[in-house]
Amino acid sequence: MAPFLRGMMNMRSTTFSMTALLVTSIAVGCPASDDGDTGNISGSIGTGDSGTDSATATVTATDGMTSMNTDSVGTDGSGESGSSGGGSSGGGEPKPNGSNCMDNAECESGMCFYIELIGGVCGECLSDADCPDGGCSLPNPLATPPVGAHCNMGEEGQGCMTDAVCQDGLLCATILEVPGIFTASTCSQCLTDADCTDGMLCQPTYDVLNISGERTCVMPGTVPNGQGCDFAGAGDDACMSGICAMVDIMMLLQVGVCGDCEVDADCTMPEVCLDPDIDIMTGEVTAPTCGAA
Repeated sequence: MAPFLRGMMNMRSTTFSMTALLVTSIAVGCPASDDGDTGNISGSIGTGDSGTDSATATVTATDGMTSMNTDSVGTDGSGESGSSGGGSSGGGEPKPNGSNCMDNAECESGMCFYIELIGGVCGECLSDADCPDGGCSLPNPLATPPVGAHCNMGEEGQGCMTDAVCQDGLLCATILEVPGIFTASTCSQCLTDADCTDGMLCQPTYDVLNISGERTCVMPGTVPNGQGCDFAGAGDDACMSGICAMVDIMMLLQVGVCGDCEVDADCTMPEVCLDPDIDIMTGEVTAPTCGAA
C-alpha cells in the first residue's frame, strides 16, 4: 500500500485510525473518457445530485508519470469519478480483470479504471455507458486481490453516475467523496430527508471493505453507535445516542458515525472522548466513546 495512504489513516483526534484510504462505490461514480493518442484523460467529479457543482479532473500520463489538475464546472446531475489510464502499456501480455494497471492497453478488456493516489485495476467498465443494463461500480484497488470496476443492474447500493441507471424508485446519491480524486455514488432510497416519508430521515451507511455504501430512510433515534450518519444534516436526530460525530481524515474525507461523544466536553470528567476507529481488514467500526485518557 502506498505510504501516503498508510499515513493518511493513522491520524488521532477526530480521525479514523486506518491502514488504508477507505473510500468511496462507494457504487460509485465511474470514470472518464479517453482523449485518444495524447495520453490525456478527462472526467467529471460530481455529486450525483442535480444542479450542483462538480469538478473536471484531467490525468496526464507522460513517460510513466501521472499528474492531475481540477477546474470547477457545472453539472447536469452526473456523479462521475476516477479516470481511465493514459499513455502506453510498455509491452507485455494483456492482463485479466482484477489485475493492477496504469493504462487501458495493459488490460484484456481494454479498460483500466485508474484512481489517483490509489491505483488502477482492469475491469468491465469505465463508465455507465459501458454497461447495457445498469451502472458501473467503482473498483477496489485496496482489496486482496484487487477488484475491478464491474457492471451492475442498478440495484440498491450499486454504483451509478445518474438516476437513469438505477432501478425504479432509486436515486443516485453521493456516499464518499475526495475532491479531485474520486466520488463514490450508489443507487439509494434517498438524497435528502425530503425523499423520505412518515418523518423518516435520509442517512448514509458505509461499506468500507468494498469502498461503497448507500443512503436509506430511517426512523429518528434508531441508528446505533458505530453506524453511519449525516453529520451535516439530521445525523444527531437519527442516532440513538443523539450524537453524530464528524470524522475528518487528513482534511480530505469527512464521514459521520454515531457515538457517545464528539468532543471531551460530551463526557463527564475525568473521562475524555476516545477516538473512533475502523479496521480496514474486517470493516469493524469502533464508535467514539467516553473513557479514561
